[in-house]
Amino acid sequence: MTTSANKPKRHCWRWVMALLLAPIVFWYVATPQVSFHFSDKGQGRLGYILNVQHDISKGEIYPGEATGGAGHIFPNNQFFMEFNWNNGGISHCIRVKPKWPTTDVYIGADGAIDSRTDGKFIEACGPLPK
Repeated sequence: MTTSANKPKRHCWRWVMALLLAPIVFWYVATPQVSFHFSDKGQGRLGYILNVQHDISKGEIYPGEATGGAGHIFPNNQFFMEFNWNNGGISHCIRVKPKWPTTDVYIGADGAIDSRTDGKFIEACGPLPK
């Protein structure tokens, strides 16, 4: 037989767990994401280097695939996200200013930025911010 004295303890543990998980859920939901989509009509592989504030990842994607990464939840003036890629011997580089919740960058079959990409959030690479 259970008494009502046990129920408040279970109820308190639920609130404690919710409070412990809330920052993790907030961080996951609030961090802006950037996705780079390679056209399904592209030829060959697209080798890339993704540099998010000196956190560098390398890889390759094939036609119809996508890759991406997370920006910073509270970016400062020095924040940068660079995407360098090579397709068919031609190199490209852009900087992305991630906007919440997602920013999509489309790379066309020729390896250049597709017109579906919103130009307000990207720019050609230049020197790194100081």
